[in-house]
Amino acid sequence: MNRAFRNLVALQFKEFFREPEIIFWAFVLPIVLAWLLGVAIGSSNGLTRTVGVVESGEAPREFWDTWIAGARDALDAAADATAAGGRGGGEEISFRVLPRDEAILSLKQGKISLFVERGSGGGSVRYSFDPRNGEARMTHLLVESALGGGAAATGNAVAALEVQGTRYIDYLVPGLLAMDIMSSVLWGIGWVLIEIRIKKLLRRMAATPMHKSMFLFSHFTARLIVNAIEFLALFLFARWYFGVKVQGSVPALVAVFIAGSMAFTGIAIFVSSRTANPRAGNGLINAVTFPMMLLSGIFFSYNHFPEWSIRFVKLLPLTMLADAMRSIFNEGAGFAEVGVPALILAAVGVVFFAAGMKIYKWY
Repeated sequence: MNRAFRNLVALQFKEFFREPEIIFWAFVLPIVLAWLLGVAIGSSNGLTRTVGVVESGEAPREFWDTWIAGARDALDAAADATAAGGRGGGEEISFRVLPRDEAILSLKQGKISLFVERGSGGGSVRYSFDPRNGEARMTHLLVESALGGGAAATGNAVAALEVQGTRYIDYLVPGLLAMDIMSSVLWGIGWVLIEIRIKKLLRRMAATPMHKSMFLFSHFTARLIVNAIEFLALFLFARWYFGVKVQGSVPALVAVFIAGSMAFTGIAIFVSSRTANPRAGNGLINAVTFPMMLLSGIFFSYNHFPEWSIRFVKLLPLTMLADAMRSIFNEGAGFAEVGVPALILAAVGVVFFAAGMKIYKWY
Protein backbone atom coordinates (compact mmCIF):
# COMPACT_ATOMS: atom_id res chain seq x y z
CA MET A 1 0.00 0.00 0.00
CA ASN A 2 2.85 2.37 0.81
CA ARG A 3 4.40 1.67 -2.57
CA ALA A 4 1.10 2.35 -4.31
CA PHE A 5 0.78 5.63 -2.39
CA ARG A 6 4.32 6.66 -3.36
CA ASN A 7 3.62 5.88 -6.98
CA LEU A 8 0.43 7.96 -6.90
CA VAL A 9 2.30 10.91 -5.38
CA ALA A 10 5.05 10.56 -7.98
CA LEU A 11 2.39 10.46 -10.69
CA GLN A 12 0.97 13.79 -9.51
CA PHE A 13 4.41 15.41 -9.58
CA LYS A 14 5.17 14.05 -13.05
CA GLU A 15 1.83 15.23 -14.35
CA PHE A 16 2.46 18.69 -12.90
CA PHE A 17 6.01 19.18 -14.14
CA ARG A 18 5.58 17.76 -17.63
CA GLU A 19 3.82 20.96 -18.76
CA PRO A 20 6.37 23.82 -19.09
CA GLU A 21 3.68 26.50 -19.05
CA ILE A 22 2.37 25.24 -15.71
CA ILE A 23 5.84 25.60 -14.22
CA PHE A 24 5.90 29.19 -15.46
CA TRP A 25 2.52 30.11 -13.92
CA ALA A 26 3.33 28.36 -10.64
CA PHE A 27 6.88 29.58 -10.05
CA VAL A 28 7.93 32.33 -12.46
CA LEU A 29 4.77 34.47 -12.46
CA PRO A 30 4.70 35.05 -8.66
CA ILE A 31 8.36 36.07 -8.80
CA VAL A 32 7.66 38.46 -11.69
CA LEU A 33 4.75 40.02 -9.80
CA ALA A 34 6.88 40.40 -6.68
CA TRP A 35 9.58 42.03 -8.80
CA LEU A 36 7.08 44.45 -10.37
CA LEU A 37 5.73 45.56 -7.01
CA GLY A 38 9.19 45.62 -5.47
CA VAL A 39 10.55 47.85 -8.21
CA ALA A 40 7.49 50.10 -8.21
CA ILE A 41 7.10 50.41 -4.44
CA GLY A 42 10.13 48.97 -2.71
CA SER A 43 12.62 51.33 -4.31
CA SER A 44 11.29 54.18 -2.18
CA ASN A 45 10.73 52.16 1.03
CA GLY A 46 6.97 52.23 0.55
CA LEU A 47 4.22 54.19 -1.13
CA THR A 48 4.84 57.88 -1.63
CA ARG A 49 2.11 59.87 0.14
CA THR A 50 1.28 63.24 -1.40
CA VAL A 51 -0.20 66.10 0.61
CA GLY A 52 -1.89 68.96 -1.21
CA VAL A 53 -1.52 72.47 0.19
CA VAL A 54 -4.17 75.01 -0.82
CA GLU A 55 -2.84 78.33 -2.04
CA SER A 56 -5.20 81.27 -1.60
CA GLY A 57 -5.26 84.97 -0.73
CA GLU A 58 -5.20 84.13 2.98
CA ALA A 59 -2.46 81.55 2.47
CA PRO A 60 -0.07 82.79 -0.25
CA ARG A 61 2.82 80.82 -1.64
CA GLU A 62 5.27 82.41 0.83
CA PHE A 63 3.29 81.07 3.78
CA TRP A 64 3.30 77.55 2.35
CA ASP A 65 6.98 77.66 1.41
CA THR A 66 7.80 78.32 5.05
CA TRP A 67 5.34 75.69 6.34
CA ILE A 68 6.50 73.02 3.86
CA ALA A 69 10.16 73.66 4.69
CA GLY A 70 9.41 73.19 8.39
CA ALA A 71 7.36 70.06 7.73
CA ARG A 72 10.08 68.54 5.54
CA ASP A 73 12.75 69.23 8.13
CA ALA A 74 10.57 67.60 10.80
CA LEU A 75 9.84 64.60 8.56
CA ASP A 76 13.53 64.17 7.71
CA ALA A 77 14.43 64.31 11.40
CA ALA A 78 11.74 61.73 12.19
CA ALA A 79 12.97 59.48 9.36
CA ASP A 80 16.57 59.74 10.63
CA ALA A 81 15.43 58.85 14.14
CA THR A 82 13.45 55.89 12.82
CA ALA A 83 16.40 54.63 10.78
CA ALA A 84 18.76 55.08 13.75
CA GLY A 85 16.42 52.95 15.83
CA GLY A 86 16.73 50.11 13.33
CA ARG A 87 13.10 50.36 12.17
CA GLY A 88 13.66 51.23 8.54
CA GLY A 89 13.83 54.51 6.67
CA GLY A 90 10.42 55.96 7.44
CA GLU A 91 7.70 57.13 5.02
CA GLU A 92 8.17 59.34 1.96
CA ILE A 93 5.80 62.33 1.87
CA SER A 94 5.69 64.99 -0.83
CA PHE A 95 3.80 68.28 -1.00
CA ARG A 96 1.96 69.95 -3.89
CA VAL A 97 0.79 73.58 -3.84
CA LEU A 98 -2.44 74.03 -5.80
CA PRO A 99 -5.81 75.88 -5.76
CA ARG A 100 -8.66 74.43 -3.68
CA ASP A 101 -10.74 73.25 -6.66
CA GLU A 102 -7.74 71.43 -8.07
CA ALA A 103 -7.00 69.96 -4.63
CA ILE A 104 -10.51 68.48 -4.45
CA LEU A 105 -10.16 67.09 -7.98
CA SER A 106 -6.75 65.59 -7.15
CA LEU A 107 -8.27 64.00 -4.05
CA LYS A 108 -11.01 62.44 -6.18
CA GLN A 109 -8.44 61.09 -8.62
CA GLY A 110 -6.25 59.68 -5.85
CA LYS A 111 -3.31 61.95 -6.69
CA ILE A 112 -3.17 63.28 -3.12
CA SER A 113 -4.07 61.66 0.20
CA LEU A 114 -5.37 64.86 1.82
CA PHE A 115 -4.98 68.61 1.58
CA VAL A 116 -4.24 71.31 4.11
CA GLU A 117 -5.46 74.89 4.34
CA ARG A 118 -4.39 77.76 6.53
CA GLY A 119 -6.01 77.66 9.96
CA SER A 120 -7.87 80.40 11.80
CA GLY A 121 -4.90 81.66 13.79
CA GLY A 122 -1.14 82.03 13.64
CA GLY A 123 0.72 79.40 11.68
CA SER A 124 -1.89 76.68 12.25
CA VAL A 125 -3.34 74.63 9.40
CA ARG A 126 -6.49 72.58 8.82
CA TYR A 127 -6.28 69.07 7.35
CA SER A 128 -9.16 68.02 5.07
CA PHE A 129 -9.73 64.34 4.27
CA ASP A 130 -12.17 61.47 4.59
CA PRO A 131 -11.71 60.15 8.15
CA ARG A 132 -12.75 56.66 6.97
CA ASN A 133 -9.80 56.54 4.57
CA GLY A 134 -7.05 54.68 6.40
CA GLU A 135 -4.32 55.98 4.10
CA ALA A 136 -5.38 59.62 4.63
CA ARG A 137 -5.52 59.13 8.40
CA MET A 138 -2.03 57.60 8.35
CA THR A 139 -0.66 60.48 6.27
CA HIS A 140 -2.17 62.99 8.67
CA LEU A 141 -0.70 61.18 11.68
CA LEU A 142 2.74 60.97 10.05
CA VAL A 143 2.83 64.71 9.36
CA GLU A 144 1.45 65.69 12.76
CA SER A 145 3.70 63.30 14.67
CA ALA A 146 6.72 64.67 12.81
CA LEU A 147 5.70 68.23 13.63
CA GLY A 148 5.16 67.16 17.23
CA GLY A 149 4.05 69.73 19.71
CA GLY A 150 6.04 72.59 18.20
CA ALA A 151 4.76 75.93 17.08
CA ALA A 152 4.02 74.65 13.58
CA ALA A 153 1.59 72.10 14.99
CA THR A 154 -0.15 74.32 17.53
CA GLY A 155 -3.84 74.85 16.82
CA ASN A 156 -3.98 72.46 13.85
CA ALA A 157 -7.45 71.10 13.12
CA VAL A 158 -9.08 68.33 11.08
CA ALA A 159 -12.07 68.81 8.75
CA ALA A 160 -13.99 65.70 7.71
CA LEU A 161 -14.67 65.83 3.97
CA GLU A 162 -18.09 64.60 2.89
CA VAL A 163 -18.05 66.09 -0.63
CA GLN A 164 -19.29 63.55 -3.17
CA GLY A 165 -16.30 61.87 -4.78
CA THR A 166 -13.74 62.70 -2.08
CA ARG A 167 -14.58 59.71 0.13
CA TYR A 168 -12.57 56.53 -0.19
CA ILE A 169 -15.73 54.55 -0.99
CA ASP A 170 -16.34 56.89 -3.96
CA TYR A 171 -12.87 55.98 -5.21
CA LEU A 172 -13.25 52.26 -4.47
CA VAL A 173 -16.65 51.45 -5.99
CA PRO A 174 -15.89 52.42 -9.64
CA GLY A 175 -12.66 50.44 -9.39
CA LEU A 176 -14.51 47.40 -8.10
CA LEU A 177 -17.05 47.73 -10.92
CA ALA A 178 -14.22 47.82 -13.47
CA MET A 179 -12.49 44.84 -11.86
CA ASP A 180 -15.77 42.91 -11.85
CA ILE A 181 -16.11 43.47 -15.60
CA MET A 182 -12.59 42.16 -16.19
CA SER A 183 -12.92 39.11 -13.92
CA SER A 184 -16.40 38.22 -15.11
CA VAL A 185 -15.45 38.34 -18.78
CA LEU A 186 -12.09 36.57 -18.52
CA TRP A 187 -13.44 33.75 -16.40
CA GLY A 188 -16.95 33.69 -17.87
CA ILE A 189 -15.72 33.62 -21.48
CA GLY A 190 -12.04 32.65 -21.42
CA TRP A 191 -12.34 29.76 -18.99
CA VAL A 192 -15.63 28.54 -20.48
CA LEU A 193 -14.08 28.35 -23.95
CA ILE A 194 -11.08 26.46 -22.57
CA GLU A 195 -13.43 24.07 -20.79
CA ILE A 196 -15.43 23.50 -23.98
CA ARG A 197 -12.22 22.67 -25.83
CA ILE A 198 -11.17 20.27 -23.06
CA LYS A 199 -14.51 18.44 -23.41
CA LYS A 200 -14.00 18.15 -27.20
CA LEU A 201 -17.16 20.16 -27.85
CA LEU A 202 -15.48 22.76 -30.07
CA ARG A 203 -14.93 20.10 -32.73
CA ARG A 204 -18.69 19.53 -32.89
CA MET A 205 -19.38 23.27 -32.98
CA ALA A 206 -16.95 23.74 -35.86
CA ALA A 207 -18.64 20.93 -37.84
CA THR A 208 -21.97 22.77 -37.90
CA PRO A 209 -22.94 25.35 -40.59
CA MET A 210 -22.63 28.05 -37.93
CA HIS A 211 -20.19 30.85 -38.62
CA LYS A 212 -17.34 30.52 -36.13
CA SER A 213 -17.22 34.21 -35.30
CA MET A 214 -20.92 34.09 -34.42
CA PHE A 215 -20.21 31.37 -31.90
CA LEU A 216 -17.66 33.57 -30.15
CA PHE A 217 -19.83 36.69 -30.47
CA SER A 218 -22.70 34.85 -28.77
CA HIS A 219 -20.49 34.43 -25.71
CA PHE A 220 -19.82 38.18 -25.69
CA THR A 221 -23.54 38.97 -25.93
CA ALA A 222 -24.53 36.60 -23.14
CA ARG A 223 -21.71 37.81 -20.88
CA LEU A 224 -22.57 41.45 -21.59
CA ILE A 225 -26.10 40.86 -20.28
CA VAL A 226 -24.82 39.02 -17.21
CA ASN A 227 -22.23 41.75 -16.60
CA ALA A 228 -24.92 44.41 -16.82
CA ILE A 229 -26.94 42.64 -14.11
CA GLU A 230 -23.86 42.23 -11.89
CA PHE A 231 -22.86 45.86 -12.48
CA LEU A 232 -26.33 47.13 -11.62
CA ALA A 233 -26.57 44.97 -8.49
CA LEU A 234 -23.24 46.21 -7.12
CA PHE A 235 -23.99 49.83 -8.00
CA LEU A 236 -27.47 49.75 -6.43
CA PHE A 237 -26.03 48.31 -3.23
CA ALA A 238 -23.33 51.00 -3.12
CA ARG A 239 -25.97 53.64 -3.87
CA TRP A 240 -28.28 52.43 -1.12
CA TYR A 241 -25.72 51.67 1.59
CA PHE A 242 -22.91 54.17 0.92
CA GLY A 243 -24.71 56.89 -1.02
CA VAL A 244 -22.46 56.52 -4.08
CA LYS A 245 -23.86 58.51 -7.02
CA VAL A 246 -23.15 58.94 -10.71
CA GLN A 247 -22.39 62.63 -11.13
CA GLY A 248 -21.62 62.45 -14.84
CA SER A 249 -23.35 61.19 -17.97
CA VAL A 250 -25.17 57.87 -17.65
CA PRO A 251 -25.03 57.24 -21.44
CA ALA A 252 -21.26 57.81 -21.26
CA LEU A 253 -21.07 55.28 -18.43
CA VAL A 254 -22.98 52.76 -20.57
CA ALA A 255 -20.58 53.38 -23.46
CA VAL A 256 -17.54 52.85 -21.22
CA PHE A 257 -19.14 49.68 -19.79
CA ILE A 258 -19.67 48.24 -23.29
CA ALA A 259 -16.19 49.29 -24.44
CA GLY A 260 -14.59 47.68 -21.37
CA SER A 261 -16.56 44.49 -21.94
CA MET A 262 -15.42 44.48 -25.57
CA ALA A 263 -11.78 44.91 -24.56
CA PHE A 264 -11.74 42.06 -22.09
CA THR A 265 -13.84 39.82 -24.35
CA GLY A 266 -11.20 40.18 -27.06
CA ILE A 267 -8.44 39.45 -24.54
CA ALA A 268 -10.39 36.44 -23.19
CA ILE A 269 -10.79 34.95 -26.67
CA PHE A 270 -7.11 35.53 -27.45
CA VAL A 271 -6.01 33.96 -24.14
CA SER A 272 -8.26 30.93 -24.66
CA SER A 273 -7.46 30.47 -28.35
CA ARG A 274 -4.94 27.62 -28.06
CA THR A 275 -4.72 25.80 -24.74
CA ALA A 276 -6.65 22.66 -23.87
CA ASN A 277 -5.01 22.20 -20.47
CA PRO A 278 -7.05 23.35 -17.44
CA ARG A 279 -3.97 24.19 -15.37
CA ALA A 280 -2.38 26.18 -18.17
CA GLY A 281 -5.69 27.92 -18.83
CA ASN A 282 -6.02 28.88 -15.19
CA GLY A 283 -2.47 30.23 -15.24
CA LEU A 284 -3.05 32.23 -18.42
CA ILE A 285 -6.13 33.96 -17.03
CA ASN A 286 -4.40 34.69 -13.72
CA ALA A 287 -1.41 36.06 -15.64
CA VAL A 288 -3.74 38.63 -17.19
CA THR A 289 -5.88 39.50 -14.17
CA PHE A 290 -3.40 39.57 -11.26
CA PRO A 291 -0.96 42.21 -12.57
CA MET A 292 -3.81 44.56 -13.48
CA MET A 293 -5.56 44.03 -10.14
CA LEU A 294 -2.31 44.95 -8.36
CA LEU A 295 -1.17 47.83 -10.56
CA SER A 296 -4.30 49.48 -11.99
CA GLY A 297 -5.29 51.39 -8.88
CA ILE A 298 -8.35 49.40 -7.84
CA PHE A 299 -7.77 49.55 -4.08
CA PHE A 300 -5.19 52.33 -3.87
CA SER A 301 -4.08 54.99 -6.33
CA TYR A 302 -1.37 54.08 -8.81
CA ASN A 303 -0.18 57.70 -8.49
CA HIS A 304 1.74 56.50 -5.44
CA PHE A 305 4.06 54.54 -7.72
CA PRO A 306 7.26 56.14 -9.05
CA GLU A 307 6.73 58.50 -11.97
CA TRP A 308 8.48 56.24 -14.49
CA SER A 309 6.09 53.35 -13.84
CA ILE A 310 2.85 55.35 -14.03
CA ARG A 311 3.10 55.83 -17.80
CA PHE A 312 3.06 52.04 -18.25
CA VAL A 313 0.31 51.47 -15.69
CA LYS A 314 -1.95 53.90 -17.55
CA LEU A 315 -1.69 51.74 -20.68
CA LEU A 316 -3.34 48.75 -18.98
CA PRO A 317 -6.96 48.19 -20.09
CA LEU A 318 -8.18 47.91 -16.50
CA THR A 319 -6.53 51.24 -15.64
CA MET A 320 -8.25 52.99 -18.55
CA LEU A 321 -11.59 51.43 -17.63
CA ALA A 322 -11.34 52.28 -13.92
CA ASP A 323 -10.15 55.85 -14.61
CA ALA A 324 -12.97 56.48 -17.05
CA MET A 325 -15.56 55.16 -14.61
CA ARG A 326 -14.15 57.23 -11.74
CA SER A 327 -14.23 60.38 -13.85
CA ILE A 328 -17.92 59.76 -14.61
CA PHE A 329 -18.84 58.84 -11.05
CA ASN A 330 -16.83 61.48 -9.18
CA GLU A 331 -15.95 64.27 -11.60
CA GLY A 332 -19.14 64.61 -13.63
CA ALA A 333 -17.47 63.55 -16.88
CA GLY A 334 -19.34 62.98 -20.14
CA PHE A 335 -18.56 61.71 -23.63
CA ALA A 336 -16.02 64.48 -24.25
CA GLU A 337 -13.88 63.34 -21.31
CA VAL A 338 -14.19 59.55 -21.69
CA GLY A 339 -14.60 59.23 -25.45
CA VAL A 340 -10.92 58.59 -26.17
CA PRO A 341 -10.41 55.83 -23.53
CA ALA A 342 -13.69 54.22 -24.58
CA LEU A 343 -12.57 54.12 -28.22
CA ILE A 344 -9.17 52.72 -27.21
CA LEU A 345 -10.81 49.97 -25.15
CA ALA A 346 -13.14 49.07 -28.02
CA ALA A 347 -10.17 48.99 -30.41
CA VAL A 348 -8.25 46.71 -28.02
CA GLY A 349 -11.22 44.34 -28.04
CA VAL A 350 -11.46 44.31 -31.84
CA VAL A 351 -7.71 43.74 -32.30
CA PHE A 352 -7.51 40.90 -29.79
CA PHE A 353 -10.73 39.34 -31.14
CA ALA A 354 -9.33 39.35 -34.68
CA ALA A 355 -5.98 37.94 -33.51
CA GLY A 356 -7.74 35.27 -31.44
CA MET A 357 -9.91 34.26 -34.40
CA LYS A 358 -6.83 33.94 -36.60
CA ILE A 359 -5.00 31.53 -34.30
CA TYR A 360 -8.04 29.86 -32.69
CA LYS A 361 -7.73 26.12 -32.22
CA TRP A 362 -11.05 24.44 -32.96
CA TYR A 363 -9.86 20.82 -32.93
